[in-house]
Amino acid sequence: MVKSSGSNQSFDDVGDEIEGNIMVETASTSKEKRVRSGRNRLAVVLVILVVLLGLIIVLCVTVRAKTVLPVYQIIVPQTDLREYRCIEVKNRLRATLVSDNATSTASTSFNVAVGSSSNPRDVLGLAHYLEHMLFMGTEKFPQENYADKYASDNDGWLNAWTDMSDTNYFFEVENSALKGMTDVFAQFFIKPLIRKESLEREMMAVQSEYMRGFSNDFWPEYQLFSSTANPRSPFSRFSTGSISTLNRSDIQEKLWDFYDQYYSANLITVAIIGNETLDTLQEWAEEIFSAIPNKDKVKPVFNILPFPWGDKKYIGRRVYYQPKSDKDSIKLIFPVNIRGYPDLRYVTYILAYEGKGSLFQYLSTRGYVTSLLADVQVEAENFVLVGVYCDLTEKGLKDPNVIVEALFKLLKTMRDDGIDERLWMEIKEIDELKFRFKEKEDPAAYASTISARMARVTDPRDYLNPPSRRSLNISREEEILSFLTPENLNMYIGSLKLSAEEKTEYGPQLTKVEKWYSTPYKNIAILDSDITNWWAVDPEPEITLPEPNQFIPHNFTILEFEGGELPVKLTNVSGVDISDVTVWWYQDSEFNQPKISMQCYLQPAPKTFTIQEQLLNEMLSSIYLQAVAENLYPANSVDYSLNADFQRYWIIELAGFSDPKKVRNVITEGLDSLFSLDFNQDEAHFNATIREPIRKYYLNVQNWNPAEQSLRNARMLQEDYVFDYPLALSTLDTLSQADVRNLRDSFLDDVDIDCSIAGNVLQSEAANYADILKNKLVTDGLAKIVKEDRLGDFVDPIYKFPQGKTLVIRKKVMNPEEPNSAVLTQFQIGLMESNGPYVDRLPFHRTVLVILLENMMREPTFHYLRTKLQLGYVAMCFSKPFNNVLNFQIVVQGSREDAGAAVIANAHDDFVEMMYEQFTNSSLTDEGKQMWSDIKLTLKNKLEEKPISFSEKARAFDSEIFSATRDFERKKKKVAALEAITMEDFLEFYHRYLIGDERRKLSSQVYGKADTVPTTIDPAKGEVLVTDTEQYRINYLTEKFTDSD
Repeated sequence: MVKSSGSNQSFDDVGDEIEGNIMVETASTSKEKRVRSGRNRLAVVLVILVVLLGLIIVLCVTVRAKTVLPVYQIIVPQTDLREYRCIEVKNRLRATLVSDNATSTASTSFNVAVGSSSNPRDVLGLAHYLEHMLFMGTEKFPQENYADKYASDNDGWLNAWTDMSDTNYFFEVENSALKGMTDVFAQFFIKPLIRKESLEREMMAVQSEYMRGFSNDFWPEYQLFSSTANPRSPFSRFSTGSISTLNRSDIQEKLWDFYDQYYSANLITVAIIGNETLDTLQEWAEEIFSAIPNKDKVKPVFNILPFPWGDKKYIGRRVYYQPKSDKDSIKLIFPVNIRGYPDLRYVTYILAYEGKGSLFQYLSTRGYVTSLLADVQVEAENFVLVGVYCDLTEKGLKDPNVIVEALFKLLKTMRDDGIDERLWMEIKEIDELKFRFKEKEDPAAYASTISARMARVTDPRDYLNPPSRRSLNISREEEILSFLTPENLNMYIGSLKLSAEEKTEYGPQLTKVEKWYSTPYKNIAILDSDITNWWAVDPEPEITLPEPNQFIPHNFTILEFEGGELPVKLTNVSGVDISDVTVWWYQDSEFNQPKISMQCYLQPAPKTFTIQEQLLNEMLSSIYLQAVAENLYPANSVDYSLNADFQRYWIIELAGFSDPKKVRNVITEGLDSLFSLDFNQDEAHFNATIREPIRKYYLNVQNWNPAEQSLRNARMLQEDYVFDYPLALSTLDTLSQADVRNLRDSFLDDVDIDCSIAGNVLQSEAANYADILKNKLVTDGLAKIVKEDRLGDFVDPIYKFPQGKTLVIRKKVMNPEEPNSAVLTQFQIGLMESNGPYVDRLPFHRTVLVILLENMMREPTFHYLRTKLQLGYVAMCFSKPFNNVLNFQIVVQGSREDAGAAVIANAHDDFVEMMYEQFTNSSLTDEGKQMWSDIKLTLKNKLEEKPISFSEKARAFDSEIFSATRDFERKKKKVAALEAITMEDFLEFYHRYLIGDERRKLSSQVYGKADTVPTTIDPAKGEVLVTDTEQYRINYLTEKFTDSD
């Protein structure tokens, strides 16, 4: 969804509505009314106090004379223990302060209420380009990469986004750096440099970001929407920017003009989250934000609609196009031309519903669609685009009018029946439950959301978008429905079966090419006869409004605590015999959430895994999802999730509210569906809804972006069970529904079960849940349960690269139109649980060195390879393990004609050598020694971070419970290892594994369409060319890692 901003109303306009500081969201607002009633009884006393306080405030403002900081209320979730304060600085900048004494990291987000809609027509992408340029230094902090380095030095990161109406800048750092980093960002809005010498580099970054859009369907499809809109509307304009739109002699002047016109304190909203008190955060806000100039600018207002009602040039269109990937889809777009961001929750909930009587069930059971989504596609102050999106079968692609007709049958029912007040209130109840018990999210994501929301609304009670603020307005709901009509519809039908050369049975010849992403398309009018027919449809008895939701929980009691700090194994509890399964239980007492998390691993006897089994498991997953959608979608809508992951072993996961009755219902419904699957479907229906989506997944491997392809090629070289897509495609048609049934049944012939159950649950109830699962498997699935420790049997060590060599994979992109090239440089280290040659060091010594390596290389990788050399928009390093083997990887993806994959690969090598020299030289200086101490302290703080939510804590425990080397003291041991590591240890490690004779290195290179693949290698650098990854692995990579490596 494209974000946008709201009105420019002052705080003072709503001040008379404000009471208190923080109001807690509960299931109803009756408590708020009682509080107000109590306050009314003290009205006379309060009047006197207000007069006295007013005099005091006047005196305080006179003394301080810098800022005015009135305090307003904000509505927060019931379980949110953070403190909030809303302020307005003298320069009219508004800020929300969030004090969280439990947070390990802090964040600030600045939202400027201007975006791509304000781009001059002759400088498209200017708002986005300015976003990039502000990071390139300020008068106070002139170093070009100062912000990046400051964030990296404090275990943080930063980013920004530009959409139609907003530009949002945000970061996340450790708590101690919050004030300093906030000041660094604030200087963007006080005195940026926008230097001439940075213009070209950041223009290339924008170009690379634009070119990255060619590797997926999101931006080409979004731009197609824009290109078919009214050209006078800002929505029609290209928003990202490119060299062709930005490379002009006066671009620096244009940037300054745009900055001066829109970057003003009164158009900036800020959210700050940290562990300081509200008073301290307020002092910082006064000190830092007051210097941002207030130019009293007017927020941009747009009146020209992209899809004006009744204008048949832009609405009532049927647009056929070729996507980048192999998918058949239809997108039905309705412009709702109402100002002020209307609430579309009621309409989109009904359209997206997948339960009994839904539009999706009607279409999927008839073989027209394999998925259906409905949501707001674009939001702007003067219009909203509502979309219904379907993945089509070939049957649906041939006759898309059936889908449209079914949609209008549902809309006919909605109009004829009128607004369903029972359903409207139920949707609100569901949303209130989600808000009431909302868990914490990352500070940066939360700050960015709040600051952007503040640009849209001015009443602080709306800043967190609490559902309690919604009220039923039947006339508004009817007005929204009035826009969902046949003549106010645009259809976008995409398929690679459409052709630019000729008309096909699926649609007309695509005679036009979209300007920015070269998408072939054809834009024609929807026939008047179709519009007439859709108006004349009768309601369909099989398409109905959602029935009352039986999965809405009502028991939110936090149970008396009987657990400990760590998970424990359960055996026989209260007469429930679970001795034949392994059950870990943990009762949470930290977050006070009425929620549960349950995860079960079902592990058969280990054996060689084949491509046939992989495909059969994928088919089983699809059939299962198809079966549970109708019965469990109502549960999903209330945030219950029951996921089944079928692979070499099965994982069954349940999460949601802890109401025991509802939990048991979800488990029972999910497992009943698994053992009542239909393996005798009509073969044409099975092929269309099960086999073909899997086929398209493997066909679309060819359309992965080059960075993803480089990683895939690397994994195919060193792992047994990464199968090439041609093998999958040739095998898929040999498998039948009977084969899928046999796989399900035989899987349970000999299975070990490990479970974890955590949350607001007593051990007796946890045992009952495990018993329900076990009995369902035995009774319905005829499972034969064995109790063995099989957790380590499904972790396959990867093959070792030769020491002192660099294996080189060179592949041309599989999509001949892909403009980007990419290189992944991988260094194998060793087993995660082993110290390798460091046998005399503390446990996890080598693991911590890998983490240190990533932390120390992250900012230099971005700055040198992306900012300085401009090799590509994607430039990063990471240390994600492959299976259980530690690795360090560098990846860059770019589209420069003079810097293809070969140039990028050489730059990787130079960079690794350069950084070793820099680290070595730095270790000899006092500044370098201090930097080393700071980096260790930062990592120590990171390792000691506590989970921010129950869900995060449950995931952390599960990662140990289902590990073959379970160790609940892992964090503490890593910290101990870190404290013992010296800079000399790090340099020795770096030399050994990255540049010395013991290195195990791979360069996986993918060459874009205009990038020539070299035919020679450099033996002096130890390069070995790998032309066939599978054969090279079979013939030469025969050893796997052991503890001694």
